[in-house]
Amino acid sequence: MKTSFTLFLLLSVLSFRLYADPGSTLNNIDPKRAIEEVHVDSVAEEVQKLKNPRILIADYDLIRKDFPSLKNLSNPQIDHWLLDQTGYISIPQKNQTEVNTAIEVLAETRKAHRPPHYGRALVYEMLDPETGNQIGLIDLKGSGALKPAQKSHRNGIATLGECLREYVFEHMMRDIFKDSGLPQKTVGSYAVIDPGFDLVHSDGSRSPGGFYLRQAHDRVPEHSGAWLPESKRMSIQKVLHQYGIDPNKNVQGTVKHNIFDFGHYIVRDDTPGIDPSKQVSFDIWGYDKNIQAPGDDRWFYSKVDNAWNWSHELATNWRKGLANRDHVWQHFKNLVLPVREKLTRKAGSSCASLVGKIITD
Repeated sequence: MKTSFTLFLLLSVLSFRLYADPGSTLNNIDPKRAIEEVHVDSVAEEVQKLKNPRILIADYDLIRKDFPSLKNLSNPQIDHWLLDQTGYISIPQKNQTEVNTAIEVLAETRKAHRPPHYGRALVYEMLDPETGNQIGLIDLKGSGALKPAQKSHRNGIATLGECLREYVFEHMMRDIFKDSGLPQKTVGSYAVIDPGFDLVHSDGSRSPGGFYLRQAHDRVPEHSGAWLPESKRMSIQKVLHQYGIDPNKNVQGTVKHNIFDFGHYIVRDDTPGIDPSKQVSFDIWGYDKNIQAPGDDRWFYSKVDNAWNWSHELATNWRKGLANRDHVWQHFKNLVLPVREKLTRKAGSSCASLVGKIITD
C-alpha cells in the first residue's frame, strides 16, 4: 500500500483556508510554569538568535489557553512572539558543521534552560510582550546539544519532517485519549518552526532541520528513559490497540503519567482487540507492508509510515518554496480530521458540526 503525497494533499476533508485546530485543548496537560517545576537541577545556558526562523503551523487555541495574557493578540502577533523568544540555537550546535549545515545567526543571545537528560531540547522562560514579565515556559525539541556528534540521538537536532509528524500525531492522540476514557492527557504541541539550516546525516545526505515546540512538563525518573512503569505502559497499550495504534511499548510520561513523545507510535491494522468502529485508517496513517523491517527493530515502521514520509516530503517542498502554510494546514487536516470525524460520528455528530468550531485567522 503506497499513496503519493501529492495525491494525498488533494484529498481534502475541508477545502477552505483555516489555521485553528477544532479539537479540544482540554485534552492537554496543565503546563509547568517555573523551571524548578520541570526539574530542580536544570542548568541555564546562553543561546544565539537565528537569522530567519519561520513558523509552519501553530496551535493558537492552546497557546492562548496556556498564556492568557496573549488572548487578544492576532495569530501573526503570536507568531512574532514565538519566533522572538524561541528562535534560538545552542552555541555548541552553531559552532560546528559536522551534523548540520552552517547556521546563520544574529549577535543577540538569551538564556535557556537544559534539564538533565535533555539531549536536544531546551526550556524557555516566555515573557509577556507588553510587560516583560514571565508568563510561562515552552519546551523546544531540536534546539541543539552541548556536544553534537554523528551518533544515535546525539546530533542535537531534529528534521523538519520529524517535527511535523510529531505535531500531527500528538493532535490525533488527543482525540484518541479523549474517546478512550483513559485518564491520561497529552503534552500538547504549540508549533513547528523551520530554523533555516539542514541536518546532515551520517551518510552525508541532508534534510531540513526543524523545531518542535510543546508544553513544559516534568518526567518520570530519567533512569527509566521516561518510560512509565511496565504495568501502566501495557494497560495503556492494550486500550490503544483497540484503535489500531501501537506504541511499541514506548510509552513515555510525566510524573502524573500523562503522555509525551509519539515518535515511535505507529498505526497498524492487526493490533490485538482492534475495534473497527474506532480504528484509525491504515490507508492514511499506515505504512507499506511490502517493506520488511530489518532484524528485530520494532521501531522501524515509525520512520517509514505515511505520516513520516508525507511530513518529510512536505518539509522538502517547503524549503524549496513549493509549499506554504496553506499546504501545511492541509496536511494537518488530511491526517487528523478523519480520525476526529470518525470518533465524533460515534457520538452522533458529523464533520459539518466540527466546522463551526474552527476559528479562522
